[in-house]
Amino acid sequence: MTAPEHRAGGLDANARGIAVLVVAVLIGLLLLWKAGDTGSSEVTTSGATPSTVDTSGLESTTTLPGSDTTTTTADTGGEGRPPAEVKVVVLNGSGKSGVAASNSEAIGQKGYTMLTPGNAAARSSTTAVYYAEGYQTEAEAVAAALGKTPDIVVAKPTTSLGPNSDTANVVVVLGADVAPASGSTGSSGSASSTTTTAAN
Repeated sequence: MTAPEHRAGGLDANARGIAVLVVAVLIGLLLLWKAGDTGSSEVTTSGATPSTVDTSGLESTTTLPGSDTTTTTADTGGEGRPPAEVKVVVLNGSGKSGVAASNSEAIGQKGYTMLTPGNAAARSSTTAVYYAEGYQTEAEAVAAALGKTPDIVVAKPTTSLGPNSDTANVVVVLGADVAPASGSTGSSGSASSTTTTAAN
């Protein structure tokens, strides 16, 4: 009767040995798999290095998604958004005929996305360039395209400046200091009588 008990114990020992061996193999495979993961996280870390360059950009949120955004930021060179991504509207606050359309065309030649020009909500003695939140750099570039200095660039007010000013990123309000539109110098005298109808 002792012999059968001895056999049963031997089978248990064999089963335990096999179970330990299987567990050891599984642990070994898991360790190898984790080692492979460490290599890929090193690649992620090296990819994160350019994001340090991104933090100098205007939007830190765009830095987080990935290296494609890094390339976009590098393209702008920290100088603001490309002109095609900036919506600009030119409004005439000068009372001179045709100046909004001619200046809108001139700015559009720089690659900006131009909205339909119109008349400003109020007359202005000097030209000003207004920017939506986060678009100051772009507004300064638009001012430079008009041959103006950055000191005319100010944040957009809460009140409307004129048509399309709410949807534009940059709003140019031309003042009385703007040069007359080409070809309209002869009619500048009559432009004062048509203050809002033919001003743009």
